[in-house]
Amino acid sequence: MKKNVTITLTAIILIGAATFYFVTFFAYTPSDKFSGFLVPKNAQLVKENERVDMYDWSKASEENGIPSGYKLVIKSKGWQEKDREGASTYYEKGNKKIDLISQTNELTLIKDKN
Repeated sequence: MKKNVTITLTAIILIGAATFYFVTFFAYTPSDKFSGFLVPKNAQLVKENERVDMYDWSKASEENGIPSGYKLVIKSKGWQEKDREGASTYYEKGNKKIDLISQTNELTLIKDKN
């Protein structure tokens, strides 16, 4: 009986972990414009220019920032959080720098002038 419970719990944990991995890591796509910085697949691009992209994204929040899953994926791709100032979070990877601004239902990416 204990063996069946252990097997069932292990299976549930593995299925949960696999689901979390796929939902988290496949919800974002690398942006060529922003040196591979990840952008949510379900974010709608509303405005862009040479250095800036603005997206409508329901999970963005000025008070809470970006979801922890998004932070995890950004970090897993080698981007390091360097500074935070209000709604802006500055990320760096090598000599590339990105300013991610999270406001209510709006996500803005700004690349460094380099």
